[in-house]
Amino acid sequence: MAYRDNYLDLDPTYKDVHGQPLLRMTFDWKANDLAMTQFIGAKVEQIARAMGPKQLKMNFQKAGAHYDVRYYQSTHNTGGAPMGTDPTTSAVNRFLQVWDVPNVFVMGASAFPQNFGYNPTGMVGALAYWSAKAIRERYLANPGALA
Repeated sequence: MAYRDNYLDLDPTYKDVHGQPLLRMTFDWKANDLAMTQFIGAKVEQIARAMGPKQLKMNFQKAGAHYDVRYYQSTHNTGGAPMGTDPTTSAVNRFLQVWDVPNVFVMGASAFPQNFGYNPTGMVGALAYWSAKAIRERYLANPGALA
């Protein structure tokens, strides 16, 4: 979920090979995030056990856990260039076109201000098709802002 103290910014210390600051992510789990994981985890375990597997291993985040990129967590982190209807509160419009630079389109889950569920691949693909159609049918004929 979106929280004010979970954000992306430019790192003041670390830079890439071109001297540009790297993107820094400030994020940690909140109590409600972990509670939701525990709730759905218990349901998943009930279903899995009812199926009678020969082997079952459940591994969900526990209360008090902290975000850790060293192992797979199925987090599907998103954001960074959120889509919206207002250029003062979003980076791209509904066609994934950058507000300030109309010839730049940003495809991907960076358009989502938050990701409540798992695996955003289907929605990312749908938005890419939506954007590509607008580029092909509208932008190429008349380059400029689409929104």
